[in-house]
Order: sequence, then C-alpha cells, then structure tokens
Amino acid sequence: MTGLVSPNDVVQFRAVPYATIPARFKKSILLENLNDTNRDFTKPGYACPHVFSNEATSGGEHPDEPEPLSSDEFKCLIVQVNVPLVCFQPGSNLTNLPVAVYIHGGGFHLGKINASHNTALMVQQSVSDSKPLISISMQYRLGALGFMRTPTQETGFGFYDQRNALLWIQKFIGGFGGDKGKITAFGESAGALSICYHMLAAPPPSGPLFQRVILMSGIIGPSTAPMPTAEADKNYLRLLKKLDIAEDSNDAMEQLRKLDVEKIVEASAALTEERTTWFPVEDKDWYGQDVGNVTWDRIPELLSICDWVNDIVLGGTGFEGVMFGALSVLTPKNFRDAIAQQVGEQNAALVMEAYRVTPGMDHNLFLTSAAQWLGDVIFDASTHALATYLSTHTNKRVYRYIFDVRNPFIGSPLYQTTHHWVDVYFVFKTMQFRYPLQKLKDISTRHAQLWNTVTVGEEPWSRYQIKEGHEGKEIIMVADDRDGWVERSMADDEKMNERNWKRREVLWESWKDYWQGKWFAVTEIEPLKGKKMVGD
Repeated sequence: MTGLVSPNDVVQFRAVPYATIPARFKKSILLENLNDTNRDFTKPGYACPHVFSNEATSGGEHPDEPEPLSSDEFKCLIVQVNVPLVCFQPGSNLTNLPVAVYIHGGGFHLGKINASHNTALMVQQSVSDSKPLISISMQYRLGALGFMRTPTQETGFGFYDQRNALLWIQKFIGGFGGDKGKITAFGESAGALSICYHMLAAPPPSGPLFQRVILMSGIIGPSTAPMPTAEADKNYLRLLKKLDIAEDSNDAMEQLRKLDVEKIVEASAALTEERTTWFPVEDKDWYGQDVGNVTWDRIPELLSICDWVNDIVLGGTGFEGVMFGALSVLTPKNFRDAIAQQVGEQNAALVMEAYRVTPGMDHNLFLTSAAQWLGDVIFDASTHALATYLSTHTNKRVYRYIFDVRNPFIGSPLYQTTHHWVDVYFVFKTMQFRYPLQKLKDISTRHAQLWNTVTVGEEPWSRYQIKEGHEGKEIIMVADDRDGWVERSMADDEKMNERNWKRREVLWESWKDYWQGKWFAVTEIEPLKGKKMVGD
C-alpha cells in the first residue's frame, strides 16, 4: 500500500475501501482484500451521496478541501488511516499501538471524510507527546440511502456499513501496527449516537469492536430512540410520493433502484427540510432477541450492561440548542400549551418552573429558555441521565465534560456562541490557522491531547462520581474561553455559569411519567410542526 506523508510525521492512507455495496438499499459486504485496487491510497475518495452542506459556521471552506467535491454511491465506503511515520522506519519497534476510530455526525443525512475532520493532526500530536497512536475515520451511507426501511423490512444500511468498517479495522489494523484490543470509538452527534447503537448490539464472534468510547453530544433519548416501524414506513411512502412513484405499485422498490442517485438524494434532502428524519429504526436483527424492547427510557440501563466498554467519556457543548432558528415562532403561552399537550398539565408546570418561563416575560429572555429546552430535549437531558445512571449503578469509569468555548469565526452565523458541534472545530486541530488568538490554539491542542489520553488508556481527568451526601461535588472537565480546560465541581460550575443541572432531571422525569418509555416525536410540539429547524 502507498500512503501520503501528511503532515510530516504521519503517513495517511486515503480512501481505503472496506466494503462493497451489492445494490441500492442492500447491506454492504465486508471487503476481505484489496485485489481490485492499485494500492495507491494517496488521493481523496468519493463521499457518500448527499447534499453537501456549506461551511458558513466554520468561516468558510477549508483551504485543503479538494474541489470539486464528488460522490459515488458504490465507491464511498472508505476509511482513512493515519499512522505515525516512525512505524515504517527501519528499526522501529512500535507495534500494538492504540487506535482512535472517528465516526462523523450530521444527523444521519450529512457528513464525509474531509479536511476539517482530518484526524491526522491528532496522530501528529500523539507522536509529539510520546504517546503514539493510530487514527481512522470512516464514511457510511446517509439519508434515505442509508436509513430508509424497505417493504421487505430491511433497514439500517448505514449502521451495517459502520459495523463493516469496524470489522475491517479489527481484522486488518494489526498490519498497520495497531492493536485490535485497544480501540477507542469517538464520535460527535450522530456519530456518538451510532456508537451507542453499536453498544446495544452484541459483539461479533471475533470479539468487541472497541473497548473505550467518547460520546460527544449524542446519547440516545426520546428524539433519537429507535423509530417505530410504522413511522419508518411513513417515511418510505413520503419518499415514493416525492419521486412520483405510486405507493401501491408492485415494482416501487425496483423503480427506486433504477432512478439516478441524484434524484434519491434530492428527494431525501427535501424531506429532511420538511422535518422527516432518517434516523435508526426498530430492528430486532441489530439488537438480538435477548435485549427486549429498546425504548428511550431503558437506554441508560442497556448501555450500562455493555460489559465490553468500561471507559466512557461523555459531554456536550455549552448551548446546544442555540442554532435552531424555528424557535422564534414560540411565545411563553404557546410553548406552555404545547408542553402541557405533550406531558400533561402537572408536568408542564414543573417544566415551566425549571426553565423559568413565566407569562409575559421578555421575549428574548424567553427564547433563551426555549433554546435551553430544545438543547436539553435533543442532547443534554439524555447525556445527564446516562452519566447519572452509570455513576450510581455501575463501576464503569465515567468522565464528564462541557465544551463551552465560543465559535471564534466572525464570518459565522453562530459567531460567539457555544453551539452544537462547535467542539468539532477544535478537537482535530485542523482549524487553528483560522483562530484569532493563541489561547484558542492552546485550547484546541489540549482538546486533542485529552482525547488522545483516553485512547492510550490513561485517565484524562478525575472521574465523574455521584456519592450520597456529596451532591454538587461531582467533578466535570470544562473548557471555556477564560480558563481553557479546567476541572470543576458541578456546584462551582453551576454557580459560575448558572448552568441549571436540575432542569434536565425535571424534563427527563416528565417524559417518563407521561410516556413511560413509549416513542414520541419530542420536538414536534404544535408551534414547531412543519417549521424548518436550521442546523438539526
């Protein structure tokens, strides 16, 4: 195999295929060899087909991004492998290196291996710190192509792609100098959710696919729990309608397979704009029969019994809900009415109190509370619930963090906010050239070092432990513009930042009380129905 030395002390193998796709809407097949390639892995590969997002929130396209961007439905299942150059030098005894595997986010409808998500600089940092490791990124099918449920009950093609990538890594990482028993899976948003879903599945006969996890803004909750098959079937019918295919047609799937992939992508993206979610679907084949019903309220328990993962880092950004533009249609009254409709009058009163929503309050102040609610709904409530459960019911090593550094790019529509995914602009070190301050570069470098510390099996910071009689003394790691990365107790953090941890518990308990684990469209409160939600 031929790779590219980039940066100076890292060899990057680009666009290495890990699986083949036999047909559209069929599970991929693990690739056992590279006989059909020229073994030159120095050039970028194809993205999985989707509507490419603009890079406005990062201040514009990364200068190293290839132009034009291209995709290929059947050549997009690739990994990018970054190995310390020293591993290939004469006399090197570096073997059995730990491995960091990155799964990208994007709501299961966006994402690819690209310059801003390049993990090579993390490997370079590991070499500089004398803690060398290997990093790998993967691509998987997205949108309807990856997560539609067919009439023959096939679904989750994107997840099976990911599993094949992990199997490929397990099978071949030794040839790159890595250790299949020292794999850390890390991902952001949909990538973190994906890792959770892999933890819910039984490991393959060859053994666990990873041993440690870093879950960035993505723990399964009501908004991301397995979609009931009846709901998924509605998405299939919506896709047919969007493509002018009769839903009672006997050859609907054949017609879908014959269409140009661009038409599928356009229809899938259009439905996403209309609030259709291409999310994971109930799939007994994925979880196995012993797990039982995988409902959102059981997620903390089910993840806790994943006995092959014992180190769990989890957290999110400081203001996850700030990027959702649709919130402007809310008022204190229609918000309260909608929450009462969703969880009942008694629970609604508790939620309003927790989020400090009162009749006639200032509209800007109210929108802050509404954005906090939405960030908690989609991200933070489930993160808090899992951290609490793991710390009180297991002996797993749990580490909790908050990334509260503001977006530094003045050209970004989310400038100076700690929005969802802002941490992605720091952890890989790929955006440091665009930072206006050295302090931000230091925060970024430390971010990479902390994640590398997890990968090499060391303790990154003090464990998150809940002890009776010591409420508020639980330790979390916080990154902010003032102090950089620093350990704080939850009580100190709440005092400094007015971060109300209790409100997430109130919200979670209101769902449990009213819905008792049943699936419900938690973000589909009446005023928001049909509204475009920027950034979701």
